[in-house]
Amino acid sequence: MFRILIVEDEPGIAFGLESDLQTEGYEVSVVGDGVEAVRRAGTETFDLILLDVMLPHKDGFEVCRELRQTGLATPIVMLTAKTGECDKVLGLDLGADDYVAKPFSPRELRARIRAALRHQPGCASVSADLQRQLRVASSVQQRLFPQVRPAMSNLDYTGFCQPALGMSGDYYDFLDLSNGAPTRAGKLGLLLVDVVGKGIPAALLMATVHGSIRTHAPLLGDQCGEVLAQLNASLYESTDAAMYATVFYAVYDESSRVLNYANAGHESPLWLRASRNPDETGYTQLDSRTPPVGLLPTIPALTSSIQLAPGDWLVFFTDGVTDMTNESLEEFGRERLLAAVSRNVEGTAKEMSDAILAELRIHAHGALQADDVTLIAAHVL
Repeated sequence: MFRILIVEDEPGIAFGLESDLQTEGYEVSVVGDGVEAVRRAGTETFDLILLDVMLPHKDGFEVCRELRQTGLATPIVMLTAKTGECDKVLGLDLGADDYVAKPFSPRELRARIRAALRHQPGCASVSADLQRQLRVASSVQQRLFPQVRPAMSNLDYTGFCQPALGMSGDYYDFLDLSNGAPTRAGKLGLLLVDVVGKGIPAALLMATVHGSIRTHAPLLGDQCGEVLAQLNASLYESTDAAMYATVFYAVYDESSRVLNYANAGHESPLWLRASRNPDETGYTQLDSRTPPVGLLPTIPALTSSIQLAPGDWLVFFTDGVTDMTNESLEEFGRERLLAAVSRNVEGTAKEMSDAILAELRIHAHGALQADDVTLIAAHVL
């Protein structure tokens, strides 16, 4: 886990930065003045320093100069309300690796942090034993993903997950809900989960989600909201407030082509209707009606329902799809995703998912993948 030192004297900004970076999986320390910053950076090991310029006791320029004079090679990203060219040049000449002006976009700042960490010598040096353990853990995690797809006579569907790191905080699953009961024959559970953060902590929570869903879903059938309410109670009791997940869970009924679903804070899936007119967008977003699971003691057990028809498409995805950026920090976005779906409605579900993944790669153009990318594509036959 990378360690970041935030040097910022405004409490509101410091708290916001600390919360955001902890959510991203970083270990964060905060100091509020230049003297303490020099002391902490000189006595502790950090992988990156976020350094404000306007600080009490010693400004950020002087802090940067002193740290570089001691031979400290830790990447320094300077934060300031000063936007003049001279200030930027001074900061960079004193040894800063990057310069971000306030007010800044949190996404841009996160991207700049990732870029600075990528270029840090030795930042990826992990012991061979730890690498081996991570490979084994990743292999175990992959077995939690669905190994088979329950057969549906009128639904062609597929899913994929491409982790940003070796282990994923995203998770998808396909569940046969018949459980031997004739009244539940032909019912399929479709699950997509995005756990906050990435790497090992997110992967551990993902495993908890897997166990809870697999326990409750067969018992509750198409009561999707109740399934998520039970999952929420389990996570709230077993995790701290910093760990939560967005979840979309749906049950498809083969006999009626009805989709019951519940959305807990997740990216709104796309429902592309075959009956749309040429001058219509022809798609509906299956929006969230409850908060993410794990944040609150209880969430309402709300289930929605839609009537699907032959030719309709469903695309469920995590924000790693829409937030995928290129070297210019331009996001892939929902409009590009919708366009990709619209261009590939004549293919199979596998062809649809492959086409979306290909367009994501073209958009990224070699830029580092910052988040897990997970998607389910389903075509009603």
